[in-house]
This record gives sequence, structure tokens and C-alpha cells, in this order.
Amino acid sequence: MHESLEEAPEARSRATNQVKLVPDRLLRALLWLSLPVLAENVLHMLVGLTDVYLASHLPNRTIAAAATAAVGSITYVLWLIGLISGAVGTGSTAIIARAKGARHQSLANSVCGQSVTASVLIGLVFMTGVMLFARPIADLMHLSGEAHDFALYYLRILSISLPFSILMFVANACLRGAGDSVTPAIAMIVVDVVNMVVSAALTRGWAGLPVMGFRGIAIGTVVAYAAGGALQFGVLASGLGRLRLFYHRLRPHWTTLRRILRIGLPSGLEGMLSWLASFVIVILINGIDASNVLPAAHIITVRIESLSFMGGLAFATAAATMVGQSLGMNDPKRAVRSAYLALAIGGGIMTLWGLVFLLFGRQLTSVLSNDPRVVPLAAQCLFITAFAQPGFAAAMIFGGALRGAGDTLIVMFINLASILGIRLTAALAVAHWLHGGLVAIWIVLATELTIRGALIFGRFLHGGWRHAKV
Repeated sequence: MHESLEEAPEARSRATNQVKLVPDRLLRALLWLSLPVLAENVLHMLVGLTDVYLASHLPNRTIAAAATAAVGSITYVLWLIGLISGAVGTGSTAIIARAKGARHQSLANSVCGQSVTASVLIGLVFMTGVMLFARPIADLMHLSGEAHDFALYYLRILSISLPFSILMFVANACLRGAGDSVTPAIAMIVVDVVNMVVSAALTRGWAGLPVMGFRGIAIGTVVAYAAGGALQFGVLASGLGRLRLFYHRLRPHWTTLRRILRIGLPSGLEGMLSWLASFVIVILINGIDASNVLPAAHIITVRIESLSFMGGLAFATAAATMVGQSLGMNDPKRAVRSAYLALAIGGGIMTLWGLVFLLFGRQLTSVLSNDPRVVPLAAQCLFITAFAQPGFAAAMIFGGALRGAGDTLIVMFINLASILGIRLTAALAVAHWLHGGLVAIWIVLATELTIRGALIFGRFLHGGWRHAKV
């Protein structure tokens, strides 16, 4: 009895130390997964900023505004490509994360092979579609004059890269599900550096290259995506990451494909409808102002806001992997702690950026544009979106956690109800019935993000995601 009493404090001390170590291990794992993604996002954001800078600093101010509006509208096409990839990538991430957590490597490799096959087939379909319907797509954007011609050229060139870019994004999703965020980050850093250098060189005529103006921006993007797709296929085939692409796994295996799509399609449908709502808003803004000032201010605001959500996106990606792996280990408490830790760091980053937008919005917008019509308008929109950053962080990070658990259907319903029922409806009402301008539309966007964050957080608190089947 005496010895038991003496050993009790030591036992309590060991237990306390173990409890303290759990958050430390989670923090290290979270940072290991998120920091490479953050580095990738930073560089990817710089690509977008570089494109806007190159477009907005073309010699003629009228052409510059048109080029900026076109680049911004094409951004939504690039976003759509990412969402198409996500229809496969979300399912791949969730299943591979569970398989790795359960130490089932053969299943992880099988899912990787099926994901690659699906991505290439989808890429070929969309390449053909964009080639055939480039003009109707450009017409839908409601751009005026030279902005329309710029967008049409960009679409036709971009279609060539679609099989490569979708393969690249899906390969990245597979590797992140396996817990390898470094390899995708390195690949995307290479892609982004190629994009920036080639676009700038062709636009400005560096190193004896022809001065191609706006066309150089489009060609730089295509060259970078083609390089990225080839690079990631090589990485998977060589087994340099935590997955190995075996060629016999490329033959369609319908049971595995159905599992991937059963999880990914709700997320893909959600993303597509969300994209459609945002695209309609861009069309709405483009149609308000034939001078392209409002579209240019909108695009500059979106690009600068990306400084904030790149941090949230990195920790949302890490949360998806850690939640999936934790459930594969049958440890839902670890999943919950991972999500809250991701919010604390990623949400903190986004909130700090919100303060920067409040205090230095005009200085930030003046870096991307020297047009006195555009700068003050974009600064007002930045001021408004600053207040939405905490809600945006909650929607992004808890949404990532829920998708990592495979709870994609409920997330889809919440997002669609918020985006279609609030964002799109209110934006249309403000623009058409109340005749509000760009600032009024951004008030709607900021309000909807805050509401969506609260709804997603409510679903996470509910806990039904712990029992989602993948």
C-alpha cells in the first residue's frame, strides 16, 4: 500500500506529460502538412498577382483595364478547373487518408491509379469542350471590346493544358491524402515559378523573346500547367512520394471509381454550383460597367484578399488529411483536436490579414494598379471584406475537416443553401432592383461568408461526421 501511494504521483506525472505531448505532436503534424501547402499557396497567389500586375501595367490605360478584366474573368475558368479536379481529388484524399491510417498501402495505391485515369479522361473531355465552345463561353462573360477578345484568346490557348492541369491537381490530392504535402508543394512551386517567369518574359520581351503583351500571360499559364502535369505523373510513377503508381492500376476498376466519386461528386457538385454563383456575380459586375473599371477593381480586390485565405486554405487542407487519418485510427478525439488547432492557427492568420486590409487597403491596391478610378474603389471593397475573415476561416477550415471525414453531402447542402440562397440572390437583388454598385455587392459577399462559417461550424459541433462512411 505504501509503495502504491509513492508510485501514484509518478503515474499522475507520466499521464500529465502524455496529455501535454498530444497537442505538441498534433501541432507538429499539422505544421508538417500545412506549411508546404502554405508555401505553395503563397507562390500560387503571387502568380495571380503577377498576372494582374502585368495586365494592369500594359502601356495603354484602356487596354490595361480591358486586360485586367479579362485576366480576372479567366481566373474563374481556372477556378472551375480546380473544382473539376476536386470532384475526383476530394474522394481520393478521404479514402487514401483512411487507408494510410489503417496501414492499407495497396488500397491507397489502387485509389491513386484510378484517380489518375479519371483525371486524364475528364481533362480530355473538357479540353474538347472548351476548344469547341470558347466563343460562347467568352460571350457569357459579358466583357466589352478588347476585354472580350483577350478572354477568347486565353480560353483557346488554355484548353490545350486541361488534361495536364487536372492530372496535376488530382495527383496532389492523392499525395496529400497519404500525408505527403511536401512533394505536391515542390511540384506546384516549380509550376508557379515557370508560370511567372515565362509570362513576364513573353509579355515584356525579356532575353530576346518577342513582346507578346497579353498573349504572353496566357501562354505562360499553359506552359506551366503542361510541365506540372508531366512532373506529377513522373513523381507518382517513380514512387518518390508516399504512393506508387503501378500501370496495371490505371485500368478502370469500377468499384473503386464508384467509391471515389460517391465522396467526391457531392463536393464537386457543390463546388460547381458555388462557382456558377460567383461567375454570375462576375458577369453581373462586368455588365454594370462597359469601361471595365468596376470589373478591374473587383478582380484586384479578389487578388489581394487571396493574401488572407491562402493561410486558411493551407490549414483546411491539413485538417482534411488529419481528420481522415484520425478516423482511420478510430480516434475521433484526435480528429476534433486537429480541426480546432487548424482553426486557431489558420483563422488567426486570416484575422490578422483582415486588420491589414482595414488599415492599409489603399496602399495594397495601389501596388497592383495606378488607375485613379480603380484604386479607391478596390480599397473600399477590401475594407468591407476585412470583417468577413473570421467567418471565412471557419467555413474553409471546418469545411475541410468535414470533407476529410467524408461528410461531403451535408457540407454540400450547407454551402449551396448559403451561396445560392443568400449570396447570389442578394447580389442580384442589390444590383438589379436596388441599383447598388460594387461596394454594395461586396457587403453582400462579406455577410454571406460570415453566415456560412457559422453554419459549417454548427455542423462540426453536431458530430455526425464521425460516423460518415467512405
